[in-house]
Amino acid sequence: MKFTSIILFLFFWHLAASLKLLELPTPARTAETFFRLITVGEPVLGRTLQSHVISSLGRVIRGSFLAFSTAIPLGIAMARSRRFEALTSTIIELFRPIPPLAWIPLAYIFFRHLENTSFYAQIFIVFVGAFFPAVLNTVTGVKSVDPILIDAARTFGASRLQILTKVIIPASLPMIITGVRVGLGVGWMSIIAAEMIGGSASGIGFFIWTMYYIGGDVAKIISGMIAIGIVGYLMNEGLLWIERRRRY
Repeated sequence: MKFTSIILFLFFWHLAASLKLLELPTPARTAETFFRLITVGEPVLGRTLQSHVISSLGRVIRGSFLAFSTAIPLGIAMARSRRFEALTSTIIELFRPIPPLAWIPLAYIFFRHLENTSFYAQIFIVFVGAFFPAVLNTVTGVKSVDPILIDAARTFGASRLQILTKVIIPASLPMIITGVRVGLGVGWMSIIAAEMIGGSASGIGFFIWTMYYIGGDVAKIISGMIAIGIVGYLMNEGLLWIERRRRY
């Protein structure tokens, strides 16, 4: 069924391009452009498509690592302490609806004293995007742990640390991984937009915006979009595989 949907999509794309219903190149021309960008590179920017992808991925990995290393311990603490949850949940729920892109102006102000302002500002944008799904899913996962398992561990003399590491974290891991998966997806989308808006000098978002700005080469723009989709798909499928392995 997956391949059927792809074939149908390509058929309607080819039809729209051939009948000039939209200003689109054919799938064949787009594929040719895509592989040329991978093998030869883009002459204006002088870089291959995958080099831009690697630049974006580097920012996403850094920002997501900071987000998850903060959000997961915070989520565990919130789920295990009603007082701490009451103290922190309001501020989290206040900031959670704010889109990551709304932070771009402030991010550049926060880091304008640093030499590479855009780099740190974009990592911050990824952090914001990845943080909230991770913390909320961690809270939900820890709260859903069966109390009978915790009571049984106490009966056998397990310490609080052992209960946390041997019972709570393993039992809540599927929800934590779901939070990581969603957060990583939001972080990936956020960095693409941040690179377009925030004056980056590299990255797949920068590549797409530059291709639009210097003449609107649709085949190159779509090639960049395809690269975004492939990377996002692979990240999601990889984490789904880990989630299934942990669950079963």
